[in-house]
Amino acid sequence: MRWMIWGIFLAVSMCAEEIDPKWQTNENCEACHANISGSWETSRHSNSHYSKNDLYKKTIDYMVTQKPTLIADEVKVECAKCHNPRITKKSMNTEDKIMLTMGDDEKTKDYTKTLDALHMKNGINCIVCHNVDQIHLDKSKGSGGLNSVTFGPQGTMFGPFADAVSPYHKTQQRPHYEQDSPDLCFVCHYSANNHNGLEVYATGKEYDSLGGNVQGCKGCHMSDKESGFASNYASLGDKPKARMVRKHRFTSVDNSNILSRYTEVTAKNDDKQLDIAVKNNSPHKIPTGYGLREIVIEVKFLDSNEKLIEEKRVTLGSAWKDQNGKNTIPYLATTLASDTRLDGMSSKTYSFEIPKGAKYAKYEIYYKLVNDEFAKAMGVSDAFFLKKYIFTEARVVFDLVKK
Repeated sequence: MRWMIWGIFLAVSMCAEEIDPKWQTNENCEACHANISGSWETSRHSNSHYSKNDLYKKTIDYMVTQKPTLIADEVKVECAKCHNPRITKKSMNTEDKIMLTMGDDEKTKDYTKTLDALHMKNGINCIVCHNVDQIHLDKSKGSGGLNSVTFGPQGTMFGPFADAVSPYHKTQQRPHYEQDSPDLCFVCHYSANNHNGLEVYATGKEYDSLGGNVQGCKGCHMSDKESGFASNYASLGDKPKARMVRKHRFTSVDNSNILSRYTEVTAKNDDKQLDIAVKNNSPHKIPTGYGLREIVIEVKFLDSNEKLIEEKRVTLGSAWKDQNGKNTIPYLATTLASDTRLDGMSSKTYSFEIPKGAKYAKYEIYYKLVNDEFAKAMGVSDAFFLKKYIFTEARVVFDLVKK
């Protein structure tokens, strides 16, 4: 009997609460929160499920191919703690893993139903962020995703306003929405180790290393507070209440000018050398997060006829090695081989020797969401992840042509 009770407890503890259909997507929220919902739909939060994120899906596929002891659903469940924190399975037990490996139809259907549920495919949506009652992130253990929060009742939405009223759900104020603190973001964006114990991202740690006397995530990745409406609902005869609100687009390189806003680039030269100085005004490294992101400084030297003489580039990014010393992705790595990223609130000058005969230089600085080597190795095909996001470009005329 004792073992039966323990088994029931274990089964319950591994499962999270099923999501009521009316909270599964943002569609029912749009009636009152049209502006916020529309803004959110442009964000990567709305595309956090692997079915909408080619890089995420291809990373999982690559991991399983390279490490046969892993199975895809196991990785998806583990990643979902941050990618889809309302997943109804918190982990995969050994029995389930064996049955999935053996191709058991019922178990496969069970996990497919869980992983492809409607609320999962809708991404980091309203019921994820605005149903967080308490945060209990243990920074010594890194980001815990769903394990670092306590969700409230599904009929209650939490937010920054004490006097919010809704005909559709209960509302309560919580300080992690009202204040500029990054704690809610750090639930998923603080730090994480792979299965080899190697740290693969540490955006929150990078922020904390500056002592905390810098702007939190919301001001950069949402917006400063501005006059607007959190809801267009109003009691009969009244008007919607004006608020100081933030945008919910969770800015990235694709839907904003965030990189040009938070970096400063200057160039100077003599007759021998071109110096390009880059200042990072953000409170974390650039690039940060997913360990295959890059910033590339590309310089083309031209003669007086605009003919290319030489092309040079510098890459700001990380390189990862497996146990055999081969290049790999961060989630399979045993070693961080190099890290040339630019620290938060810091600057660095990159120097390029001017080749003989050069009259001009054209330079551009761009962001890549995944480096070319592993985009190809993993079979990433979505143009969103393959394109160059150029945030600075300029032309330099040299006073003297080198003899």
